[in-house]
Amino acid sequence: MKDKLITALAVALEMEPERIKPEDNFRDYENYSSLTELSVLAMLDSDFEIEIEMKDFNNFKTVEDLIGLVSSK
Repeated sequence: MKDKLITALAVALEMEPERIKPEDNFRDYENYSSLTELSVLAMLDSDFEIEIEMKDFNNFKTVEDLIGLVSSK
């Protein structure tokens, strides 16, 4: 799950997966924008069957938080 999430996040951020670290705040990446946020929400739904409201998504800060989310499903 972790590798799949990091790869999908890298695609959304248009960056190399090797540059994404679990401890990173994913909103701090240079390419992160409101459009990227929508892409991440869509990716969680399509790739991991996780539907999450924006207000709940805002509670997730790090890549590790997202890994925990997909691992719990």
